[in-house]
Amino acid sequence: MLHAQDNEPIPVYVLQGDGVATPLAGRYIDSVGVVTGVGPAGFYLQDPAGDHRDETSDGVYVYTRTRPTVQVGDCVAVRGALIDEFYEKTELSRVKAIEPSPLCRTTTPAPVTLPTFRYDMSPTARYEALEGMRVSLPRLEGVVHGPTKRYASGEAEFALAPTAVQPYLSDGRIFFDESLEQAQLLYVSGVLGVATPDLDHGDYVRITGAAGAPLQAIIDYNFGKYQLLLLPGSEIVAGGAATPEPVMAASAGPQDFTLCSYNLLALGRGSEQHPDPADYDRELHRRARLIADGLAGCTIIGLQEAGQPEDAEQLATLLTTELGLPYTATALPSPQSSNPEFPLTNALLTRSDRVQVLAAQSRQACTPDDYGVADPGVCTIGAYPLFDRPPLVVDLQVAGDWGAPFPLTVIVNHFKSKAGDEAVNAPRRKAQAQAVAAEVQRRLDADANAAVVVIGDLNDYFGSETVQTLQETPEPDLVHLYNRLPPLQRYTYIYNGASQVLDHMLATPAVAARVGEVRPLRLSADYAAPANPDAATILHASDHDPVLARVWPGGVGWIAGNVRYPGVDATLITAAGSPVATAASDARGDLRFWNVTPGDYRVLLSPAPYLSLAVDDVAITVVSGENRFTVTAHHVASQTGAALAQWMASPTARQ
Repeated sequence: MLHAQDNEPIPVYVLQGDGVATPLAGRYIDSVGVVTGVGPAGFYLQDPAGDHRDETSDGVYVYTRTRPTVQVGDCVAVRGALIDEFYEKTELSRVKAIEPSPLCRTTTPAPVTLPTFRYDMSPTARYEALEGMRVSLPRLEGVVHGPTKRYASGEAEFALAPTAVQPYLSDGRIFFDESLEQAQLLYVSGVLGVATPDLDHGDYVRITGAAGAPLQAIIDYNFGKYQLLLLPGSEIVAGGAATPEPVMAASAGPQDFTLCSYNLLALGRGSEQHPDPADYDRELHRRARLIADGLAGCTIIGLQEAGQPEDAEQLATLLTTELGLPYTATALPSPQSSNPEFPLTNALLTRSDRVQVLAAQSRQACTPDDYGVADPGVCTIGAYPLFDRPPLVVDLQVAGDWGAPFPLTVIVNHFKSKAGDEAVNAPRRKAQAQAVAAEVQRRLDADANAAVVVIGDLNDYFGSETVQTLQETPEPDLVHLYNRLPPLQRYTYIYNGASQVLDHMLATPAVAARVGEVRPLRLSADYAAPANPDAATILHASDHDPVLARVWPGGVGWIAGNVRYPGVDATLITAAGSPVATAASDARGDLRFWNVTPGDYRVLLSPAPYLSLAVDDVAITVVSGENRFTVTAHHVASQTGAALAQWMASPTARQ
């Protein structure tokens, strides 16, 4: 291996090269430059003169592990450093020495003007040649798509769609698909010493330098995304917020019950969770308050990311003794329950005033692939445990005014995360889906009308191979309840500014036929991780939205409508004219009425002034299960333009 020599330092732009990776990877080198930014574990070094080529960056990150002692403006020599790619980020590490240097001609490299934003230009094409460099722009304005995220290091980041890009986002939201690469989101970080406010999805933000001066920052690359690291003096002002209103559950009645899934976000006392007793107590109260208020005391709640079984039991006790909600916890130890740093356990909370737990088991599966899971005595020689968080399978009876108790099996899941190598993770999640599908099939083979629901954090997307395998392997297929949701509501999590589904609800036909409502409850994903949470703060108590389904054992209907355009208000009334519910069409024209008793109804539509509807009064006979209607709508300006064009082409217009 080549090591640094006592000769001419290699310029930063040579280290960076004109490609996406350094041409000198694996070498130990010396380099010289000016410190342009200092973070908690390293600093940014920029050649003071540069090579004046657009293809190469003049800046690079120097990793020091702990906060360095250098200051912005210092001219330093970095000696004996390894130049390499860290998750595709060019950086210097394993530094032997950092010394003052007299070789810099200036202590303030001029910032490069950031290119104009274009929707169809990839982030790599725009930012790679600026990686590690100071940049400037008059100001930055846009809409938050990734709420403020806070890391243990103290860094805070949010994802912003610049104003120039926003018009291309016709639905007002970015979903995790092929359009994300084109969306030109900017990941704005305050890691260099800029205070970052709590910003929610939809907030309009304006960022400038001090007192309105041009904004200055450093372009960085971290774990698959380019970041704009604001330099000290930057000012972030939020205004004109369009944050969605929180969506909370309504309480179950005597003729229905509610079923929820909720990822608790590491509610444990592991060394990387909440080891401090006061911190743990506050977070336990936040989750309890969300269940009481946001989930309205949901009848049955599948929990993921309880730390140990005892943590689920503490949550049930708190709900019972302090909030007056009689809950019982069912939780069994699993391989990851005993992890001292990050214990995780699947669990179930049930309302003891309505639910009887008949049996519970943790269902491990075996695989020929060794995933490093320690679960002694479960698998035969040559086979290995598949789940470090095995599915929790619980048989229940739910009481209500419908007659005999309703038998139900709930399977709570937390599949392998996407962290690490997806070439390994994705096949493992598929195998986990096959194992759960086999458990469902055993129930269906014993009783073709078995009522089984599969819920939890599957760590994969709606329509993914994992979810399709789980849905389509049993005979008959499971029903994914999100098929009833408008497409714009199919998200439970926001990652890097992209809305996506990670938390799922699937059911056998015997349950699906009785579901009158399904909805993610907007309590987490759209909201910032608060800088100073207290026990009463339920928004973003987790990073996942909880999900709710309402089950009517006696049967119920629901209505799906589409009017093609947003801005249409709808009122559901009985045949006698009594109002039942209201709804409004979303950006794609979809609207829903949930939990509708079968019978004759009318839907009265009230469009925005710019719309013309074919009809504004729709008669509909609701039966148990799905009911749909579609109304043709036209934009008034489009109609007028078309009529004018037709008239201009007529013989009369030419006379």
